[in-house]
Amino acid sequence: MESFKTTYTEKCRDFLCEPIKPLLDALEAAIARGVVLSTIKLNGNSKDLFNKRVEYMQVFALSEALHDNNTVTDLDLSFNNIDDAGVATIARLMKFNKSIRRISLQGNSIGSDGATKLAESLAEAGGGGGGVEVLNLNFNPIGEGGGQEIAKMLRNNDTLKILDLGNTELGMKSLVSIATSLNEVNRTLVYLDVENPRLYSVQEEGTLHFSRCLAVNTALKAVKLGKHDMRDQGCLTLVSYGMVNNMTLTTLDLRCNVLSEESGPHLARLIIENSALTTLALPSNNIKDNGCVHVAEALPHNHTLTSLDMSYNHIEEKGLLALAEGMRKNTSVRISSKTVACLSDDNTHTVDT
Repeated sequence: MESFKTTYTEKCRDFLCEPIKPLLDALEAAIARGVVLSTIKLNGNSKDLFNKRVEYMQVFALSEALHDNNTVTDLDLSFNNIDDAGVATIARLMKFNKSIRRISLQGNSIGSDGATKLAESLAEAGGGGGGVEVLNLNFNPIGEGGGQEIAKMLRNNDTLKILDLGNTELGMKSLVSIATSLNEVNRTLVYLDVENPRLYSVQEEGTLHFSRCLAVNTALKAVKLGKHDMRDQGCLTLVSYGMVNNMTLTTLDLRCNVLSEESGPHLARLIIENSALTTLALPSNNIKDNGCVHVAEALPHNHTLTSLDMSYNHIEEKGLLALAEGMRKNTSVRISSKTVACLSDDNTHTVDT
């Protein structure tokens, strides 16, 4: 750690930038304890950095210092002032560093060009230098261009396991490209967040392509499709062509869509016929009592689901009573959100609306 600290301070001097104090403090603490610093956590929303977030030249100095480092495995630079120029230095680092496995760049200002640089590094043999496994780009405006480059990368990368692209201004073309890559080639990724894309069509092409993907992809364990403007027909497609044929996905998140009570039978079929799903998130839709009754009546036929979120779905007494009855017959599932106690013969269950 002493050599890394020396290299880092020298790089800061070379690039005429101020060393990041929380990093120096962490290095000094590690040296004092005689331990290795494996995690660099420099999230800009922390107390220490909130008013002094990491800037471009500081990223440059840090990346250069980490070039030959073999101890750091986790790099958190979320919520800073990193733009395309700054992330280009991180992309270059990824080509050479042999130890970094997890990178969080959430909440920065990375656009299409920056995402392209990251994708190029991840597409190289071995997923870059040491094989990055986790990449968080949530809340970065990478847009259609960046999303399509990420999709191309997924055809070549065999190390990335967790990819967070939520709130990144993806469009329909990039969604379709990502789903197609996961359908045709990639069998490494296990977690994908593509929440809140920019969609201007009601044709739900993205839902169709993700349905095809889920029908054949046996690697994915969790998919987040919140805020996709998914409607009842999309729910039918996702269930009928995707989820009833998938026996490996354990988490499906459909929050903040436009599902109505007409989706109730489709969701019931999902619960009855899918034997792998453990978590189903449906908050902030419009499923109402009638849709909720269908879901509740399916619960006794399922033996794997443990978490069901139906909060903010305009569920009233009829739906709550149905859920209570469903939980009376299936004591393994927990239904979360706003709490109402429902007494069964010998248990107290929690039902949330």
